[in-house]
Amino acid sequence: MKLAFLGAGNMAGAMIQSILAADVLKGDEILLVNARNPEHGKETAARLGITAAEPLALRTADAIVFAMKPQDFSAAAAMYRPYLENQLVLSIMAGISFKKLEKELGALPFIRVMPNMGVSVRRGVTGYAIGARVTQRQAEFAHALLAAGGMAIRLEHEDEISKVIGVAGSSPAYFCLMLEALAGAAVRDGMEPEAAAAFARETFIGTAEILKAEPVSPETLRARISSKKGTTEAAVEAMLGAGFEIAVTAGYIRAVQKSDMMTAAFDAE
Repeated sequence: MKLAFLGAGNMAGAMIQSILAADVLKGDEILLVNARNPEHGKETAARLGITAAEPLALRTADAIVFAMKPQDFSAAAAMYRPYLENQLVLSIMAGISFKKLEKELGALPFIRVMPNMGVSVRRGVTGYAIGARVTQRQAEFAHALLAAGGMAIRLEHEDEISKVIGVAGSSPAYFCLMLEALAGAAVRDGMEPEAAAAFARETFIGTAEILKAEPVSPETLRARISSKKGTTEAAVEAMLGAGFEIAVTAGYIRAVQKSDMMTAAFDAE
C-alpha cells in the first residue's frame, strides 16, 4: 500500500513518524507532495525519512491525506483534483465536512480524521468518521494508519468530530494550562521555577500512567487520593468552589462551537 501526504505541518509530521515507528509502512511507501514549494517538500521528506514526489505520483497512491490548513483547502483541491481517481482521501482538516470535500474533490471515498498531538509519541487518541463510499479494506487500512499513533476510535456520525476536537483535539492545551497554573502557584509561594515545573509535569505523567495501567476511573482515583479531611480534599473543594468545572466545560463548549462555526463557513463557500 502507498500513502501520500499533501501538507506536512506538525500534525502530519507526527502521523508520519508514528506510521514509520509502528512499521505500518516504509519510507518509500509514503509520499510527500508539495506542488507550491517543491524544494521545501524535498527538505521535509528527507527530514522525515519519506519520499518527495510530484503531483502525478498521486495516481499511484492508495490513500491521500489532506493535511493543509483548512483555509488553504479549496486552492489545494483545485490543484490536485486532476490526479484523483478513486483513492481513499483522509482529511485531518478541522471544519472541512464531507459535503465540502465532495464539492471540491468529487465523489470519492472520504474519511474525516481528528488526531491530537500525543500521536507524535504514539500515545495519542484519534477519532475518525467514515464516508459512504469507503470499502472495508480501505477502512481497515485507515484504522491501521491511525492506530499507529495510539488509540483510534471510529465514530458513528460525522458531527461527532467537533466533540472529539473539544475533548481530545484541543485538550492537550487544557492540560498544559493546568500545569502552568499549578506550577505558577508553587512559584508564587516561593518554589524554584524548574522544580515547580518538574513536580507538576511528572505528577501529571504519573497520574496518566496509573489511569492507563489500572481499570480505574478518574473519579475513583481522585477519591482514593483524597483522604477524609486531608489536604487533597481541601484543595479539590477549593478548586470546585472557584469554578473549575465551569471553566473546563466552557472551554470544551467553545471549542465545539468554533469547530461548528468553521464547518458552516466552509460549507457556505
